[in-house]
Amino acid sequence: MSLVGSNGASQAILDAECLAAALVSSSSIPTALQTYQDTRLPATARIVLANRGNGPDQVLQVAHERAPDGFRDIRDIISDEELAGIGKAYKAVAGFELEAVNQKAAATGVLV
Repeated sequence: MSLVGSNGASQAILDAECLAAALVSSSSIPTALQTYQDTRLPATARIVLANRGNGPDQVLQVAHERAPDGFRDIRDIISDEELAGIGKAYKAVAGFELEAVNQKAAATGVLV
């Protein structure tokens, strides 16, 4: 898997949470590992595919395409709405949306 920025660390935390939950709720280690794989493999595959489409580095790619000679302010070439949209789309793929994080926290008894 090719991860960008701090996403590798973030995904490791999600992996650990998923594996721990699978081990606690399973009757055997092989079953728990299968549950973990079945849960995390599709999620990480989506992230890999998103990263291939630039993932969070999409802002850098857009900036380079629109202003190859540089710029003074990112908002001169990419609107706040477009920046927010890029971030929102990636958060959805990576599982970092606020509601998803809060649901995980509630399920584990940890408040964010």
